[in-house]
Amino acid sequence: MVPRVHHRYADVDGVRVFYREAGPAGAPTVVLLHGFPSGSHQYRRLIDALAGRYHVVAPDYPGFGFTEAPAGYPYSFDALADTVGGLLDVLNLRRFALFMFDFGGPVGMRLAVRHPERVTGLVVQNANAYDEGLSDLARETIATRDPDRVRTLFTLPVTRGQYEGGTTDVTLVDPAAWTLDQHLLDLPGRDQAQLALALDYRSNVAAYPRWQRWLRDHRPPALVLWGRNDPFFTEPGAHAYRTDLPDAEVHVFDTGHFALEEKLPEMAPLVEGFLDRLPRRIAVIGAGGRIGGAIAREAGGRGHRVTPLGRSTMDVTDPASVAAAVAGHDAVVAAVKGPDGLVPRGARALLDGLARAGVHRLLFVGGGGSLEYAPGRRFVDAPEFPAAYRQTALDQAAALDVLRASTGPVVWSYASPPPVHLIDGARTGDYRAEARDTALTDAAGESRITVPDFAAAAVDAIESTAFARRRFTAAHV
Repeated sequence: MVPRVHHRYADVDGVRVFYREAGPAGAPTVVLLHGFPSGSHQYRRLIDALAGRYHVVAPDYPGFGFTEAPAGYPYSFDALADTVGGLLDVLNLRRFALFMFDFGGPVGMRLAVRHPERVTGLVVQNANAYDEGLSDLARETIATRDPDRVRTLFTLPVTRGQYEGGTTDVTLVDPAAWTLDQHLLDLPGRDQAQLALALDYRSNVAAYPRWQRWLRDHRPPALVLWGRNDPFFTEPGAHAYRTDLPDAEVHVFDTGHFALEEKLPEMAPLVEGFLDRLPRRIAVIGAGGRIGGAIAREAGGRGHRVTPLGRSTMDVTDPASVAAAVAGHDAVVAAVKGPDGLVPRGARALLDGLARAGVHRLLFVGGGGSLEYAPGRRFVDAPEFPAAYRQTALDQAAALDVLRASTGPVVWSYASPPPVHLIDGARTGDYRAEARDTALTDAAGESRITVPDFAAAAVDAIESTAFARRRFTAAHV
């Protein structure tokens, strides 16, 4: 399915920042940082490839694309990072992967150094961070202080050459790309903006040791993609990332600087596969309980970083306490029970607290009593439903009503086990999950599942962002 791509503006300290946004809310975010002399439009096809399963944000920097900066904007790479970081704050994005191309490297590395806790992984495409990746042409260009010589970089032959140079099949390069770039470069005021940034580029080379130290200290997962025929950033720059990131995955392609233009069909699956493998930080509220503990173990077994939370570490009915406990996580699982309406009160506080913390994914473990055995007939309302569990089931049903009434940014899913037979046993993998209000049954008409299989279905939903703003149930087939 082709995703819808929204074209939006946001005010960031007086800059009218243009950005493209696509993909399901609540899915992991990837921020696409463009290069010179382009803008977010360079990622149009990659957005289509990724946004079926990922939340994608691609901004235009001040001085580029459709972003409008006021007179007096201080064009430097520090300022570009300030503005992009401000946009991410406006959008309340606290966890994201970075795709960094060309100028996107200096912008992205500044963001990473400032907030390492926000970066889930790096995709590096011809974005240099090592001396050995600088060609003689790049060194000469960075060293020059002659404005007239620098301005030759802003001309049509150079713009076109950056796209077509080094390609093996120039017919795969869309001429609309370099034509639009040149049109935007020629807008009033852009010449001075680009000149200031070109003269500031040496600040990036000076920052290489600091960036390398950050890579070495934090060891983010990294995918490095490189066009080997890039006249500015040479192939050794790709392999140099392994100096500080020995586990980095490196792929070199026989193409030029704008490698995505020619090699998107080969590169997009690598990017998607890398994003799929990124571990997530998952907070499990109620990890000491039967179901919460099983979900924590399942998530940990899949390589995710799990933070167990309970009464000693937070108050699930207090939004401020929730926000403080879950900040910096990608998703939250809530498996809670308690008296005095704790469950629906917790649902309200979780929606509020997660929104405050910028966490957009919630999996709420509810009960099976609110499932229906016939249209409009819930198990909890049947006379034979055990009296000892009725209030708990009613509280869990009330929590589902709270979630369904919410209109905020948190994307919730409500997981209902079978109404009776959530049983101890092994993880079989022989289960199915569906969004529905009636119990799932097997060929014998029974609705049952083991706790480990139910936990697996819950983690499946977190990983895939399935059942967004819906209740689902799971059972053995």
